[in-house]
Amino acid sequence: MIPARNALRWLPGAIASLGASNEIEILAVDDGSQDGTGGYLRGIAAYDRRVRPLATTAAGPAAARNAGLAAAQAPLVAFLDADDRWRRGKMTAQMELHRLYPDIGFSFTEHRRFAEDGTELATGFGRCRAFVARHSMRREAFILDRDAQAVIYAEPVVATSTVMARTALLRAVGGFNEQLQRAEDWDLWLHLAACAPAGCLPRSLADRLVRAVDPDGSEGQARRTARRRVADAYAPPVSRLDADAVQQCRTSHLALEADCAALAGLRVQAALLRLSAFAQQPSSTMARAAARDLFGLRALDQRVQ
Repeated sequence: MIPARNALRWLPGAIASLGASNEIEILAVDDGSQDGTGGYLRGIAAYDRRVRPLATTAAGPAAARNAGLAAAQAPLVAFLDADDRWRRGKMTAQMELHRLYPDIGFSFTEHRRFAEDGTELATGFGRCRAFVARHSMRREAFILDRDAQAVIYAEPVVATSTVMARTALLRAVGGFNEQLQRAEDWDLWLHLAACAPAGCLPRSLADRLVRAVDPDGSEGQARRTARRRVADAYAPPVSRLDADAVQQCRTSHLALEADCAALAGLRVQAALLRLSAFAQQPSSTMARAAARDLFGLRALDQRVQ
């Protein structure tokens, strides 16, 4: 399933990354685009019968994905954002995981992350210190322990474009919360983790584009507000699973804001956010990241002088 709003520049690559298998249907939802996305999808559907173009009226990603979910015919749904890519073998590997463990509600994979200029960033799991410490020796697919909801709450281990989930379970829980315009995906993974086991493939099977967002701009503030809303809603059940997860979540959100600031070129702000995260949970990784932000700024200042 691919929700798309003004995504014409990325859609051909996203669809191509799905491969040539005839065993899938591609639910592509145009969410009120103004750049020709809808026309492109209707055109490609004329010669690729796997593509089912759908449309919503700029209602947001939650509503767009729910429209796709309502139209889905397969027992499993996999998600792909229009500016991301799947890597070869992803779908086959995840379908095999779900075949071996039919009780899991959803699965996710490791993924690579890239800035808009093509710079490769830390991998998805590479940002999740506690998760890596716990599962670094795993090379094959595995099922998360009973505290899966706390694990998903504490650190950003799940990226939407890596998720495959049972269609029936997605519908049973009501799909994505359309009252949330941001963090609706995190909210759903937390909900699903409370309903059924979650599986993980510790291999990089997707590429994710990370766009620069000013943490103090309207988009940055909207993301921060939504994350806090979701974090507050799930804090009580999560704290019963793992008393440390709530604090880890606060720290990881500071790190996320720091990453956004660094990508936006706000290196001093990024360093201050990382130091705030370090004060909550000291780690050499966070200290080094803060130093990189400051040294990068220092080098820029020297060039300007």
